[in-house]
Amino acid sequence: MNTRLIILQGSVALMAATGVFAPRLIADPPARVGRLNYLDGAVSFRPASIDDWAAAEPNRTITTGDRLWTDVNSRAELHVGSSAVRLGAQTEFDIVNLDDQIFQARLAQGSVTLRIRSVEGGEVDELDTPNGAITFGAAGEYRVDVDESGSRSRLTVWSGGAEVTSAGSSFQVNPHQVATVNGTDAPTYDLTDAGAYDDWDTWCITRDRREDASKSAEYVSREMPGYEDLDEYGHWTVMAQYGNVWVPDHVEAGWAPYHTGHWVWVDPWGWTWVDSAPWGYAPYHYGRWAYAGGAWVWAPGNPAPRGGVIVVVRRRPVFAPALVAFVGGPGWSVSVGVGGGEAVAWVPLGPGEVYRPAYTASPTYVRQVNVTNVTNVTNITNVTNVTNVTNYRNANAPGGVTAVSRTTVASGQSVARSAVPVSREQLATARVVGAAPSVVPTQAGVVGGSQARTAGPSARPPAAVMNRAVVARTPPPPAAVPFARQQSLLATNAGRPLAATQMTQARQTTTASDRTDGLVVKPAGTLLAAGRAGLTPARPGIAAVTPVRGATSTGYVQPKAPAGPPVAQPVVQPLAARGSVPAPPPAAQPLAAKASVPAPPPAGPVQSGGRPPVAATPRTSPQPPLAAAGPPSGNGTVQGARVRRVPTPPGAVGGSVAQPAGGGAPPANGKPVGVAQPPLAAGHRVGTSGQGVGTGTGGAPRGATGKPAVLVRKGDSAKGPPLKEHPAAPPKEQPK
Repeated sequence: MNTRLIILQGSVALMAATGVFAPRLIADPPARVGRLNYLDGAVSFRPASIDDWAAAEPNRTITTGDRLWTDVNSRAELHVGSSAVRLGAQTEFDIVNLDDQIFQARLAQGSVTLRIRSVEGGEVDELDTPNGAITFGAAGEYRVDVDESGSRSRLTVWSGGAEVTSAGSSFQVNPHQVATVNGTDAPTYDLTDAGAYDDWDTWCITRDRREDASKSAEYVSREMPGYEDLDEYGHWTVMAQYGNVWVPDHVEAGWAPYHTGHWVWVDPWGWTWVDSAPWGYAPYHYGRWAYAGGAWVWAPGNPAPRGGVIVVVRRRPVFAPALVAFVGGPGWSVSVGVGGGEAVAWVPLGPGEVYRPAYTASPTYVRQVNVTNVTNVTNITNVTNVTNVTNYRNANAPGGVTAVSRTTVASGQSVARSAVPVSREQLATARVVGAAPSVVPTQAGVVGGSQARTAGPSARPPAAVMNRAVVARTPPPPAAVPFARQQSLLATNAGRPLAATQMTQARQTTTASDRTDGLVVKPAGTLLAAGRAGLTPARPGIAAVTPVRGATSTGYVQPKAPAGPPVAQPVVQPLAARGSVPAPPPAAQPLAAKASVPAPPPAGPVQSGGRPPVAATPRTSPQPPLAAAGPPSGNGTVQGARVRRVPTPPGAVGGSVAQPAGGGAPPANGKPVGVAQPPLAAGHRVGTSGQGVGTGTGGAPRGATGKPAVLVRKGDSAKGPPLKEHPAAPPKEQPK
């Protein structure tokens, strides 16, 4: 049977009907977050509300005010939506502001490479340095370096386009150009041609190639953090009741979701799950889990209606801290194994079950966070509260209910080490307490608990770097309310995060001694009145700068409101299509190989370093040396993702000072946890390459109409028939 493939060009009406494109209310948290997914060496993390550094951990949710530091011979990678951010050695990188419209960060020292896949209308992507603010106006590849003294910042645009703003003026930087800004009081700038790739650039290219080759991008949006790690640790198949599902490979006997990890407190969502598995991010903050065919499966979206098609929406999903229902209540206990006192338990939400946030959120937000997993969207906000835990479909699945002591949750301790079994009799006496337990966090629960402190004192940046001023074009948000100030209020909130009004009151009563940051804002007029010169060229013949337009009296430029909702282009996929299909066209070129930048050679024989060679093409003007990104430590310890190494190894915000631009690991045995498995989809898989449906900048093949073409791929030969759902029961044999 031939398969009919459709791209829904006019799906805006469908999304608007569900409220997906409604403006985000001020009380609603952002839909977009960052995920810390790769660590190599000594990497430290500091939450926005805590004046304390701890060892960073993979799968930590990153948001406004959070700070990262990579020590000597260390590096890290995080994703913000579909954008990849890679940190070289001795780099301080902080999140100034992160929401649905703005991604603003601070680079006080070190090297950062950004791969930005898409820039939607009205979106701001900005990196603030001591010498200038860099705004990225297009999808592309960028590298920014700041020297140890903070007196020089350098931007390399491999592809895309950017604008540098400093001392009331700005200038454009085009592909294959390097912009250098020297000085802070009277800065000068220079423009030269980009030089050769160095070892750091080569490593970043290998990471890009890994993402570009992800098969999971055919099943979920690239805007979903963590999709890139699903290929190596599981496989995809199709189930009639759940649609496309992902099945983790090589899990231990008795494994269940939301069991191997711990809880941390993240504002403004509250209790947030941090999983220990390298792949453990997307399946815990998006979609739903189900027990079927003797195994746990993750369903990222809705199944197809009877006789219909599976819709894979290529748009930004809405983050949730943990898609579970908490059970317990006053006086409920499970055993002396958790202290004999009141316990906390939870069950993963199944497909079709509504997630009701514990934090303040509008009805529109509740629809948005549930729209891809609850078929009857119009009834989401009218759902009757569930009080009996046995009404949740996963409550009777093997390992479906996890119970620990309140102390385990409050201090961020390992759940697997302290969890106890829950009998049917004990479960029958528990009541559903909602999307958050009545547990007040401790400071350890905010920083990361015992898992983040096993290696002793954490590395931290020098004081001069932590407090170094940066130049900002976009106004930063208010400083975070210190956790010490929040804790007394949280004690009266029954485990729920503070509402916006409570947070405002706490901020108003915060004194200088309470603050955990040194944010200082210097208005533009102050710098100009002092008679300091503006941004000037370092030599004759350089394009002149232009005055900053739109700056307010504070010297900042307010971001423009989005022009309108993006045109969503979901891809529809047949539920069980079979028959012959055309061969897929060639894969899209990696970003690094586009435009006039010579592409690294195609993958060839893998050398002893574990990677095919990547040519470093000389440029007309080699880049002057600056802070090196640094080599990896040891043999390349990897946490959060299994990554091969390149043959030749290479290098406001808490404690920051903002200045407006307008005024001037693997397991101990070293073996990978899992291996990549081919998808087990029955029938055909449908996907796109590059920008065809908003998945990136790779550039989809174009048809005669100029619209993105759909790539149709016949399903790889399956290892067995698709899983069939049956009532939950202990598996006779654990999946291998």
